Amino acid sequence: MERNTFFEKKSNKLLTYAIAGGNDPVMRDTVKLALEQKLGRFLVFGSGDLDYALPDVEVFQTQSDEESVLEAVRAIRLGQADVLVKGFVPTATILHAVLAKENELRTGKLLSQVALFEMPSYPKPLIVTDCAMNIAPNLEEKTQITRNAIEAARAIGIEKPNVVFLSAVEKVTDKMPSTVHAKQLMDFMAETYPELNAAGPLALDAAISKEAARHKGITNPAAGQADILVVPNIETGNVLYKALVYFGSAKVGSCIVGGAKVPIVISSRSDTKENKLRSFLLTGRMV
Repeated sequence: MERNTFFEKKSNKLLTYAIAGGNDPVMRDTVKLALEQKLGRFLVFGSGDLDYALPDVEVFQTQSDEESVLEAVRAIRLGQADVLVKGFVPTATILHAVLAKENELRTGKLLSQVALFEMPSYPKPLIVTDCAMNIAPNLEEKTQITRNAIEAARAIGIEKPNVVFLSAVEKVTDKMPSTVHAKQLMDFMAETYPELNAAGPLALDAAISKEAARHKGITNPAAGQADILVVPNIETGNVLYKALVYFGSAKVGSCIVGGAKVPIVISSRSDTKENKLRSFLLTGRMV
């Protein structure tokens, strides 16, 4: 029997999603799935072929990716939509519009991305952050990324997540700055979230395998049982995201949290319609 999934609709609340870049067959199929799940209404902005002809979908023709993004953001700003969706447009284009002061979507906090994975080889959901937004975060930025991930975990019902700061080794060394950051982030966790278990620096095996952690002599209660993996940089996050999907048969949903007034669906343009739908479901729980 399939275990309970976090990718489920948890309420009867209907949301309106503003999609920037709907000119993509996979996105159209995702909207069809979302309508079957009764997630709400969709405002679709895009250029070219927008063959949606679906109930509860309004289509708006645009001339470019930039115009699609600006019109979707405008719908959010005017209160016509609850969730912003990155469709078939570059991530940089939609983030530029979100960050622009004149669009009034910022809260002053750092924007970061969280990805929630469910996979056969791990007994519980796993959040990885940040795989898509912050390229080489400094210590202060990693602190906010961690805060955002904990808030996201709690929003979906993981009240006491085990937080692990990833590196390649468990020993702190100046030759590997990610280990130094991990040690400093552990101090932050002890001061700010004393009720949570945290570990770092840890290599991936010690983070997700109790046997590997035990073999390495690591007794920290978060080791081998991570709920949140904080990666050192975007390269690590991006590779881990795609490895879990393509090698680990993971189901995944992702969104941007923290620094915007509304949740933002952000999935890879290569994601399947099922995983794009999971991003809708995950993000809807943040509203």
